[in-house]
Amino acid sequence: MALFVLWRDSAAAGRPVEQIHRLLLNEAHVIAESATREKIETQTGTWHLAAFATRTHFYSVRDQVWQQPGAGLCVIHGLIWRSIAGRPELLDAQAVAKLLDKPGAVLPDDVAGEYAIARLYADGTLTAFSDRAGLHQLFHGSAGEPVVANRAGLVATVLDNWAPDPSGLIWLPVIGYRVGSATAYRAVSQLEQEHVLTIDGAGTSRRRALAPLIRFDGERGWRTELEPLLEEGIAQAKAAILLGVGAKGPIDLPITGGKDSRVVLALCLAAGLGSRLRLFTRGYVGHPDVIAGAGVAAALGLPHRREAPHGSDEPAHWTCDRFFEKLMTQAYQSDGMVGGWDLILSDRIATDTIISGHMGEVLKAYSKKPLPEGVLDPVAMVQLQAPFDPIGLLRPPAREALTTRLEEQMHAARAEGALEADLPDLFYYRNRIPNWLGAIRGIKSFERQPVVPLGAPALVQLAFRLSPEERKSELLHYLIIARCAPELLPLPFALQQWDPRLGDGAPQVEPIRPATDAPALFGNWQLSINHNPSIRAALATEIEARGELTLWRSIDRKATLDRLSDRRFDYFDGISMLGLVAAMFQEGAMIRPVKIGGRGRISSPGARPNGFRLNYLKPGVDGRLDGVSEQGDEVIFDGWAFAEALPAVQVAVELRAGDRPLAVVVANKPRPDLARHGKGDGNHGFRFTIPRAQLRAAAGGARRIDLVIGRVDSDKVIARTTVTT
Repeated sequence: MALFVLWRDSAAAGRPVEQIHRLLLNEAHVIAESATREKIETQTGTWHLAAFATRTHFYSVRDQVWQQPGAGLCVIHGLIWRSIAGRPELLDAQAVAKLLDKPGAVLPDDVAGEYAIARLYADGTLTAFSDRAGLHQLFHGSAGEPVVANRAGLVATVLDNWAPDPSGLIWLPVIGYRVGSATAYRAVSQLEQEHVLTIDGAGTSRRRALAPLIRFDGERGWRTELEPLLEEGIAQAKAAILLGVGAKGPIDLPITGGKDSRVVLALCLAAGLGSRLRLFTRGYVGHPDVIAGAGVAAALGLPHRREAPHGSDEPAHWTCDRFFEKLMTQAYQSDGMVGGWDLILSDRIATDTIISGHMGEVLKAYSKKPLPEGVLDPVAMVQLQAPFDPIGLLRPPAREALTTRLEEQMHAARAEGALEADLPDLFYYRNRIPNWLGAIRGIKSFERQPVVPLGAPALVQLAFRLSPEERKSELLHYLIIARCAPELLPLPFALQQWDPRLGDGAPQVEPIRPATDAPALFGNWQLSINHNPSIRAALATEIEARGELTLWRSIDRKATLDRLSDRRFDYFDGISMLGLVAAMFQEGAMIRPVKIGGRGRISSPGARPNGFRLNYLKPGVDGRLDGVSEQGDEVIFDGWAFAEALPAVQVAVELRAGDRPLAVVVANKPRPDLARHGKGDGNHGFRFTIPRAQLRAAAGGARRIDLVIGRVDSDKVIARTTVTT
């Protein structure tokens, strides 16, 4: 992968080029294997390139930057290929430069991939663009300054302008990711999906690259005439898979209980890769995804393994220090471009690849909820698939401004011929794909280069040739599996099944459901914000101390503090609060500049201000052990824990033998007696059920063992007890 920035002298406000290169090296969020610096004299002025390349599954570092005197230069990031006689052929920077041989040239229709490209010509004209979906982001100067990069912070570095842009940041606490092209920086804009940026002697301009991939100018609905487009899409997807997996060796393929991974598996089988596949599923023992994935593998005679979620089967209850460190690292690595719920981090450079089903949501209706009748309200549209300010933090003028932006997108889509039922799917494709998935790509692509076969242009085009009802029935997923691997059709899914509207060819098989005692299907470290009072107290301290943030012009600061005190966050609430955390950390320069490939070392933050040190008070927790009992070969510890200053928190409690943790539980069990005594809503009881064999092992053979019950992230003790082993 190649992190790059190109700028003309006039964008740098007269600062020395050497100084800018030093700052860019610091701001780059990767430890590069190769750093390229070029100075190119052209008819429109002097251009400069800084590129930081890492070897990938597809390219060497030399393949990603091409420069030739008198012919300009070309830099690529990601993966670019074309189909030659049905086989994929990689295109490196030199090949791409040849295809883009003159200003105004576009890539041929048979070129595909997931990429960002910048081409500078000898006459000083620069063009830059991404793949059709915008999976790899590009950024430029908001005021037309001659600078382009594939990291927003690099543009801000060249322009020496780090002023925050509330219109970009405010979306994070509202829905968890951005809408539109505004970034965290007022001086930096993101290039719109399917657009080309041109910088020449006349200035900076943006235009659509080609005819839009999604059009509503013809008949809608599945019909025989669309068969060739389906076959083309399947061929494109298989070619992408073949390129990603290489010519030999085993293929690790993720399989869940959903339909996207099932379609990817069907495409792999149709591509003749069955003998190389090794399926794996991440999840807890007994999770429906794990059961479904293992069942699919068994039916096909393929190996399958379960991987623990987040690297461990143990519940994740983070300390306050770890919470802040991780989210401050994300604020740095993502330039504050995405909320904190999907913690997007990387610490290594690698050449691994993976076949991903991420774009599958584009091929089907993202929301299966029924649409309200009549003209769709903007907020209601978002809420069909995501939160919209679920905890009520927006000030009324800010809510109106965001609603207006959504209405503008919806009006434009209606003018294209979109139906009301198309609008949620278009919103997903035009915002979530380039902004949420694009933010992931900006970090994760340096350690595992993904290939997304379900993003094949013909498949995306076909999805919007179908009616909204056909997308909602997941017709395209069914058609692909039926053609590529029909043996997968009757195998059960997790928590879902085929839509009855698809007819007799789609077997109605009872879905795999979670056991009554299964772990929660969502929420791991994210819910530490509900279980660790220190996290809430530290966030409240920072919110009170940072009254200068422009964020508070849009967000009600008092309401935020009230929610931290008295609200227990559910799934959507957590997305909103962790979005607020990311936005606050970004604007407040609460960053932790850990570079990808730096093995955890913290680097200099470059031009960005950064002097943050976490300093907080740990709130008190009251509690007691009410009793120890025995049930068969298990010892049971019952008690309660309550944070008086933060009644919404249900405290994570740890059972320890000395310094060794034995188990962690959340004090969330109903205790009416606690409510009667003013302990919040009373849901603050805890119970540890520990096998006696585990206690014997911890005691090292001793007859008795001393145990401590304390809250996670604190040395303070709730209770001590001694039990017989």
